[in-house]
Amino acid sequence: MKIILLNNLKFIFITFFVSITIYAKNPNSIKGPIKTAKFLEKNGDVEGAIAIYEGVLLDNPQNRQSFQSLKSIYLKYSMYDRGIVFLRNKISQEPNDIRTYCELGELHYLNKQIKEANSVWYTALKKFKYNRPYYRIMISTLAKYNLENEMNTILSEGRNNFGKAFLAYEVGLFYQNNSIYDKAIKEYILYLINEKNLNGIIERKILSMSDEEEALEIIENHLISASKTNPNKILNILSEFYFKQQKYSMSFKAKKEWTLSGNKDFDQWIKFANELRKENQYQHAMDAYNFILGYKINSRLTERALLGLGQTFEDQITTTNEESLIPYFFDNNVFFKDPFQIYTSISNEHLESSLNLYDSMLISLTKSLYLSEAYFRLGEIQYKILQDFDKSFTMLNKALNYKSNKVTRLKIIFRITDVLIAQGKTKNALDFLNKQLQNENLEDINQKIILVRFLTQDPDSSLHYINQSFNNITPSNVLFNDLMELKNILTNYCKEPIDKSAFIHFQKSELYLRQNKIGDAIKELEFLEKHFPNSQLTSITHLRLATLNYRIKNYDKTLDYALMLKKTKFEDRGIILAGQIHENQMLNQKKALKYYMEILNNFSTSIYYEPIRYHVRKIKKTES
Repeated sequence: MKIILLNNLKFIFITFFVSITIYAKNPNSIKGPIKTAKFLEKNGDVEGAIAIYEGVLLDNPQNRQSFQSLKSIYLKYSMYDRGIVFLRNKISQEPNDIRTYCELGELHYLNKQIKEANSVWYTALKKFKYNRPYYRIMISTLAKYNLENEMNTILSEGRNNFGKAFLAYEVGLFYQNNSIYDKAIKEYILYLINEKNLNGIIERKILSMSDEEEALEIIENHLISASKTNPNKILNILSEFYFKQQKYSMSFKAKKEWTLSGNKDFDQWIKFANELRKENQYQHAMDAYNFILGYKINSRLTERALLGLGQTFEDQITTTNEESLIPYFFDNNVFFKDPFQIYTSISNEHLESSLNLYDSMLISLTKSLYLSEAYFRLGEIQYKILQDFDKSFTMLNKALNYKSNKVTRLKIIFRITDVLIAQGKTKNALDFLNKQLQNENLEDINQKIILVRFLTQDPDSSLHYINQSFNNITPSNVLFNDLMELKNILTNYCKEPIDKSAFIHFQKSELYLRQNKIGDAIKELEFLEKHFPNSQLTSITHLRLATLNYRIKNYDKTLDYALMLKKTKFEDRGIILAGQIHENQMLNQKKALKYYMEILNNFSTSIYYEPIRYHVRKIKKTES
């Protein structure tokens, strides 16, 4: 055993001697001895590692890597006495090294020599009284051991010298980490009031602290109190605090008071309004955008506010339909889509006042590239929500007169056509589209021309135009399938003279729907059903009557018409619609399943087989 120990010591001595000799000859080779020392420590030979580090420092006292490694070993292995001697020797060599004083006191403290630790720290405090880094290192050291009293002593001296908010962030962080929220928020507020550099970080720390339920009331009370004496510095963070708690009215009020106290940061307001919109707080969002627009601001901010306001309107326009199990009446076909099946939570009164402000603000943006899009949005809202077709027409024509990209221009042209149809000016709509087609040979405009012809002309004329269109588009065109579907309807249901007479009423019904006259549309279809019972259009009329009655919540009639579809090509749709009514409106899941199972048992070739199979499986899974 002694022989093995002697061999190990011999190996360490030789390694150390060789390393130091090499280093003496070549200073760049310092990595060798240090690598050896780390290897020895890793393998449990701490004394061997210490010997090498001490050897390196003996030859080169300024080598920081060896100094740090040696100090780390004394700390890691609780060799406090040796570490104290080592650091005292270092201080004798470098009496102005502030970190060494802090670390020497730390070793005394860990060695249970509290009196000596305080003596070292406070001696250094007198020596480095005006040295900011000393205070920072000391606060970090004392916080590590939760020495609050000592920390307060050091902090008091530092604040006498450097200001009352000195190290408030660091101290606040200490208290927050220890869940002492009352003291943490006091320190953070102290910083916010007196400093500028880290305000964003401080605000994020306060908001993160509000994740703790027990801290909420403490934070709120302190912020409210501080806002009374320092509104311009505290009210904004109070607003952010309320926002995070989803107290949006209080958040808006605090933000408004912050601005009235002298802060005209409208970039902050736009961000605030945008966040309200994302949270679906549409009323507050509109109020925020309107508040911004109430001030004289530059055109860039005005555009952003108006864009946000317009987006808020659009965000509130949603379809009234629940999600249907299947597209019952060519729901995805552009020639049958209903643009009025929308809902908005905005009161008409509030919407009108916001739109008037929106419109008046646009006058100041005479050269803005945003104008075309803005007026288009105004026209959309007047058309879809308020259904003031005259105002919509005015706004959309303004939009058309301003410069826009191809996509926006096409949207404007389409909507002007819709407005003219809604006004009953179908001839004007056709003239308008033909004029646009001359100016810009856009194939997409043909889509609207076909729609107007379908709503106003005899089936043969519409078919002729549809067939011409097929010469100019390929099957990959998004319009191809919709055109083919419309062509099939006109071909299959308008063969005989009686069908063409009946078609006039079907056509009028579709036109009424484009004018948002559902009652009139239903009456036309009921007239067709009564007076042309032998027409090929009867089955598609029953399908349309079923969907329109469903839309106005007349579910009994919907069921009647759905079940009239038996032994027609729409039978599967009628069965599924009956099932959906029993499931969602009559809450009779058992009966609904009966209808769905009829599809699975008898309509295996139906294109709706798979969606219904999936839906049945989902219902049964929920039941189980």
